[in-house]
Amino acid sequence: MNCSVAVIIVQYRSGPIEQLIEQLRQQGVDRIVVIDNGVEESYDRTSCIGDVVVHQLAFGMNLGYGAAINRGLAMVQESIVVISNPDIEVHPGAIDALAAVLEADGNVGAVGPKVVNSDGSRYPSFRRFPSLWQSMWHGAIGWLAPSSPATRSYRMSDVDPELAVVVPWISGAFLACPTSALRRVAGFDTKYRLYLEDVDLCRRLTLFGYQIVYQPLAVVTHYGGRSSDQRRSRALLEHHRSMAVYAAAERRSTLSLLVVEFGIALRCGLSLLRASISGSVRN
Repeated sequence: MNCSVAVIIVQYRSGPIEQLIEQLRQQGVDRIVVIDNGVEESYDRTSCIGDVVVHQLAFGMNLGYGAAINRGLAMVQESIVVISNPDIEVHPGAIDALAAVLEADGNVGAVGPKVVNSDGSRYPSFRRFPSLWQSMWHGAIGWLAPSSPATRSYRMSDVDPELAVVVPWISGAFLACPTSALRRVAGFDTKYRLYLEDVDLCRRLTLFGYQIVYQPLAVVTHYGGRSSDQRRSRALLEHHRSMAVYAAAERRSTLSLLVVEFGIALRCGLSLLRASISGSVRN
């Protein structure tokens, strides 16, 4: 790896990340910025772990995911910036594999790895930008019919996940960007507080002429935590709020926007009902 790499991690009441920091150190990153959105105190600490500079920051409030990333981006001097969730295991060679894609092609604005779940199954980390019809079908009943044509098309199920490929968008759980490209599009849109900021980022990078690439030679494991019923309901509401923000940013027709927003509201109601029934069954 001939370039310099910084990693930005945003925490919100997550577990210890010392293991993740050590994995990143072993893979030769130069700087790690950790921002804690889940504490009520403010602090700014800088230390060195071997050759890695580690900044730990908190602002006494929840800035939102995108805004926290942008605060971290302001501290980055390296040519490549990696955005990582805190509950990630970085497999050996992942950073090198992602950096190699960016070094080889200046038209790439973001590159993401193969993401596997804690049970070893592959998470569909690259997808299409959904059409109006796909949005309605997948959003309303996709969770009931995961093999439907609309859902399979949205998740690009026909693409071999073992091959590197240009894709519309990749998961923000772990992705790498040229720092210059991320700054050119003004970082993350702060209207998104938790969800769909990765979709929006890839959309804006594409509008600026960049390509989005999936590189399965890089592998990470994403350990998603289980939320309480109350936090799950809040997350569902936040998810659908972000869907409405994205729809407003993408749709140009007033009629299509109204149709999509109606579909989002319907999906939100069905998702909350499903979560409530699931919680009742467990209890």
